[in-house]
Amino acid sequence: MKLARLLLAVLLAVTVLAGTGHAENATGSALTVTGTGAFSSLKVTVDQTTDLINQTVHVSWTGGAPTGPSGNFATNYLQLMQCWGDDPAGPTREQCQYGGLAVQGSPVAGAWARRRQVSYGSTLVDPLETLKPAAPGQQAVVPFRSVTGVTTTSTGDFFTAGTTNELPLAKTRLDGGGEVDFEVQTALESYGLGCGTVVNGSPRSCWLVVVPRGNKEVDGSTVGGDNRPQLDSSPLSASNWANHLAIPLKFQPVGAACPIGAAERPTSGDEFLSDAVLRWQPKLCAGGGTVFGFTQVPDGVARQTLLSDNPGLSFLRDPVPPDQATKPLVYAPIALSGLSVAFITERQSAGEGVVPPEVWHRDGEQITELNLTPRLIAKLLTQSYVLSLPVRQDYLKGNPDSLTADPEFVALNPEFTDSGRLMSTVDALVPTVYMDATAALWRWIAADKDAADFLGGVPDPNGMKVNPGYKGLKLPVSNFPKADLTCTGTGLLASCALDLRPLAGDMHEAGRAISRGDTLGKAPTGFATPDGKPQLKAVDRQPQGQRSLLAVVDTPTAARYGLPTAKLRNSSGAFVAPTGASMLAAVAAAKPSAVGDVLSLDPLTTAKDAYPLTNLAYAATAPSVLDTKAGADYAAFLKYAVGDGQQPGIAPGQLPAGYVPLPQSLRAQATSAADKIAADAGKALTPPTSSTPEPDTSGGSPVGGSAPADQPPTDATGGGEPTSAPASAPLPAKAVATPPTTSAAQQPVAQARPTPATPVGFVRYVLLILLAAGAVAAASGPALTRWGSRVRGR
Repeated sequence: MKLARLLLAVLLAVTVLAGTGHAENATGSALTVTGTGAFSSLKVTVDQTTDLINQTVHVSWTGGAPTGPSGNFATNYLQLMQCWGDDPAGPTREQCQYGGLAVQGSPVAGAWARRRQVSYGSTLVDPLETLKPAAPGQQAVVPFRSVTGVTTTSTGDFFTAGTTNELPLAKTRLDGGGEVDFEVQTALESYGLGCGTVVNGSPRSCWLVVVPRGNKEVDGSTVGGDNRPQLDSSPLSASNWANHLAIPLKFQPVGAACPIGAAERPTSGDEFLSDAVLRWQPKLCAGGGTVFGFTQVPDGVARQTLLSDNPGLSFLRDPVPPDQATKPLVYAPIALSGLSVAFITERQSAGEGVVPPEVWHRDGEQITELNLTPRLIAKLLTQSYVLSLPVRQDYLKGNPDSLTADPEFVALNPEFTDSGRLMSTVDALVPTVYMDATAALWRWIAADKDAADFLGGVPDPNGMKVNPGYKGLKLPVSNFPKADLTCTGTGLLASCALDLRPLAGDMHEAGRAISRGDTLGKAPTGFATPDGKPQLKAVDRQPQGQRSLLAVVDTPTAARYGLPTAKLRNSSGAFVAPTGASMLAAVAAAKPSAVGDVLSLDPLTTAKDAYPLTNLAYAATAPSVLDTKAGADYAAFLKYAVGDGQQPGIAPGQLPAGYVPLPQSLRAQATSAADKIAADAGKALTPPTSSTPEPDTSGGSPVGGSAPADQPPTDATGGGEPTSAPASAPLPAKAVATPPTTSAAQQPVAQARPTPATPVGFVRYVLLILLAAGAVAAASGPALTRWGSRVRGR
């Protein structure tokens, strides 16, 4: 298996810049701006404008006119884009990332409303426009001037339909208000904007620009009737640009927060810790403090690293089994969050004449509550909805086409009866990484009789049956198998299930993708690649107002991208969302594991208010392998993490949204563990013995046998370490790593393992290397291909 490695520098010291510019009302980081002229009643509020990373911000407005008619985008809507610009007065139109979605055809809008073109023929002329066609037959196009100094009309050099964050059509409700989540991008996602790059010691700020559109065209004519039924012109046209509103955006720096070349202490672990650690890093190294790198790896790799000669500090959910611990290990609770089903579902009712006006008038608005049972999630994870495959298959005949056509789902979520008619949700975008939390999810599913019967081949009360590729799946497993690789078409037009509905590289990629309306799918172009294989291109995003996607992600990722999370039915029968209260209730119901210092969070707990997929992460190390300085450094890290690091907020050093501050009892335990690490560092100690029996990890699964969380099954129906997955049911690759052979002493950054340390960017720090002798590398072409595409940038 080829080694895939990625090195990023840590964050530059953060300079927090106060919001200025057009703000009338500012509360904390929120800013409100007011329109002018015909839009003087419009007020637009952005909920966060400082300390930004690659995330979404919530944009809301009042005082507009309803988008229409009949829910279409003919008049009265907003157009949003991100721009760079060093002038305090705001950006120019040439500095804006817009036009990447020009070929998108749904929902229907004016001919040039998604374009940078500002010449419209003789029937529509903007009297304020100074940009003219260079020659007859050509068009006048607003060039994009990048922060790099390049000016071009070929914007694909800087942004495309797959990378742009523009929102060309944002709907205003009947009450004159509206709201959208807008993805802000740093220089790592859009180097043409350069937001967050350090200039003269401070991170470059950028702008969120809103262009309001009414019912007047650039020539002053009123839109409506047969002659001009909709607005046609571009928001970059001079008359439209004159009405733009600019909101300043202040970013955390993109670069290194800690001295380049400074000694670094390695930390590694699963994705549940990444956002927290990356927020803590700048504070820990400030003023000459220790530099802590972070490498994102699966739980199983973290356990292997923990047993190596250079354990560093590992973050994981489940401890090393006592009979495998070759040295004394110390565990400290460090972060509380959850595994969630995040979603973006926007009302799609089939329109006027099919449903009542009070329903179709709300088309495009987001539905923010969702109830899911273990059986419904089992359906989503097993390619059991008809449209989850590229062609209808006889073995799925009689099954619903999609989730919102499933009577079981609609009975629990009646709001979708009319408003979900045109949605096409068929699965959940899931990560390829093996995780302990995934095994907990499958345990929760397997313990539910309805779900277990369904996976065993028993149809649900409405006759829906499991995709036969998953029948008898042995649970729990720590990944998300893709058992049905159905293809349709031949030659250069072959289209396969794993191309159209792939795995995500990790939870962050999955969350950000669905917030964009992106399935990550690829479809054939009909042309060949240079080596003769079918050429694939990204499937068009689901447009704003027509998104219906789900993803399995951690709660910090859901919060980062403004995604609501589903209520899951726990073992008491209650539907519970992953809130602070419900996750603390799960911790309160937890029992000691086989390792006395580690709690076992049971997804099957019957505590009424407990969220079943709560995740309590632990930091762990082997003090006897550390030197005294390393022990002191890691102890300081832990004390900060469970001290000031538990304060929620957006500033460097604080706890990001999606995490729950640890209760005092766990903070005290972590502090005691930190003291023990510092005291025992470098001392050879005898491994403790445990009289606590090994807990039952099978979860009482009626579906099949169980496997340890870091030992995936051979195929979709077997257990044990993978050998060679059958072609009919490949599984995601298992990320494995060779334990480092360097000493525990600090190493220069350039010589250390890749330890990315920035909360910005779409690359999520996956380290894929080989385990020590005896470990088996599970190669999976599709999974590695997906990861590689993320490293290169989609």
